Amino acid sequence: MRFRQVEAFRATMLTGTITGAAEHLCITQPSTSRLVADLESNLGFKLFDRSAGRLQPTPEGILFYSDVEKSFIGLDKLENTATRIRNELTGHLHISSTPSLSTSLVPGAIELFLQKRPKVMIDLVVQFPADILESLQSQITDIAFTFPLAISSGVKQESLIETNFVCAIPEKHPLAKKDSLELSDFHGEKFISLLPSGPVDWSKVERAFQQAGVVPKSQIFTQQAHTAYSLVAKGLGLSIIEPFSAHPWINSGVVIRPLHPSIQVSYALGFPAHKVQSGLTQEFVKAVKEYLRLHPPHRID
Repeated sequence: MRFRQVEAFRATMLTGTITGAAEHLCITQPSTSRLVADLESNLGFKLFDRSAGRLQPTPEGILFYSDVEKSFIGLDKLENTATRIRNELTGHLHISSTPSLSTSLVPGAIELFLQKRPKVMIDLVVQFPADILESLQSQITDIAFTFPLAISSGVKQESLIETNFVCAIPEKHPLAKKDSLELSDFHGEKFISLLPSGPVDWSKVERAFQQAGVVPKSQIFTQQAHTAYSLVAKGLGLSIIEPFSAHPWINSGVVIRPLHPSIQVSYALGFPAHKVQSGLTQEFVKAVKEYLRLHPPHRID
């Protein structure tokens, strides 16, 4: 018994004629008749009584059809499930992000992604790098946005972007009139410093000051870039900080200027090393890169 024979029998029952079944299956009438006849031969009993060119299902045919239809209902359900999986209309993405990227890059990428996959569920968890590392190793997270992590088992990393720190200046500060700043401009100025958070190398700024012999008045320290920008907006000091969080503060009390020579900052994508990337994850990575192409981090130089 072959599946195509059963299909021909079912189509004949549904349409009432061999001609109708042939049209339904997009095959010729003789082929349909042969499939039904071969099925009867394999089963060992008649499915139809044929008289005066008409088909009448036999009691055995009706009994057999009831189970055939149940099987096809199951197949239809599997086909619908396969279609949903293929189109990924009801998938679920688990995303981890550092605080600075969670309010800038990631929302923008999600907006682009949902334009094509509007029914996908997304969990966006904001974490510091040490917690992101743990989420990746435990395979809770599908994709993470972070600073480069220490090389660790169970984690795969991909470079996302390398950009420059920017200078954040209170809009009424005299230095806001300059087109760009040098490290020497910060000497003796009130400065908002960033505390280290896991493997994040904020110390690049401190080392640059030391090498240049520059001593700012560091009075306030914080872990998060957005907090630093808000402190600058209040006129409490200058800062040298990552660029992704800059946009909301432009024209809101903060002037952004490039620093020369530049200090670079890197970002990475993280994935569970032992988990196959789903089609959704791969599509989301494309959305991220497209967003970066359309909206690069704030640059003035």
